[in-house]
Amino acid sequence: MDRYDESFLIKSIENRLWETGCASPKDYCVYLVQNPAEVALFLNSLHIHFSEFFRDPLTWALLERVIIPELIQKKKADGQKEIRIWSAGCAVGQEVYSVAILLEEAISSIDPKLNYRIFATDLDETMLAQARLGRYPTDVLKNVSLKRVQTWFKLQGEEYIIHTSIPKHIDFSLLDLFNDRGSCPPASIFGEFDLVFCCNVLIYYQPHYRKLILDKFSNCITRGGYLVTGETERAIALDHQYIEAYPQAAIFCLHHRKEKKP
Repeated sequence: MDRYDESFLIKSIENRLWETGCASPKDYCVYLVQNPAEVALFLNSLHIHFSEFFRDPLTWALLERVIIPELIQKKKADGQKEIRIWSAGCAVGQEVYSVAILLEEAISSIDPKLNYRIFATDLDETMLAQARLGRYPTDVLKNVSLKRVQTWFKLQGEEYIIHTSIPKHIDFSLLDLFNDRGSCPPASIFGEFDLVFCCNVLIYYQPHYRKLILDKFSNCITRGGYLVTGETERAIALDHQYIEAYPQAAIFCLHHRKEKKP
């Protein structure tokens, strides 16, 4: 419990007090002892499940128009064949499929021979199972343009299913960011990510644990690569070894890996 930000922990407890009808934290402690199933519900409430397609407009505009085309051109110039991405805390997959759509569109117009791999991880296997299905109700796609909905989704009943060409590029796996056995998803083998997404995760943890996560990313972002956070987490990244790639945007590169100007 000591890893979580205090305000987040208090809010989680208050939500469970309301759900269970307990009048105070003391009453809730008694309730936990008497109802073992509530322990699992409380622990599950500490997992961050919220995600959206193309959530932060400025971030996604820069990814679409600048960052991803730049990465593709760099890979093409260097004779490399793959863009590698890690989505940490991917929840039910909206972020993962958002970046996959941008990559599909950009690669097809710039270098169709280029491949991409997205390693999507989360602490909750239930969330990962939903993400693998790639099925979403209509209202979840509110930030997706009509053209993209028609191109990259298929309507089935009251749900939209992601296009079958996309999941083959994605590996969904269970991963605890605080596991010290490695700095990147095991399926990726060696890391070396061009983009790492960790959006709206850092804010839920104490400073020490935020640093552990950011240090882990710094060990597996390739030279010239980027970290993408939530817009509310800009200050957290700036307090560590990251610098803004673009003013006021939640896209960062590493201090020690920034290219020197000639």
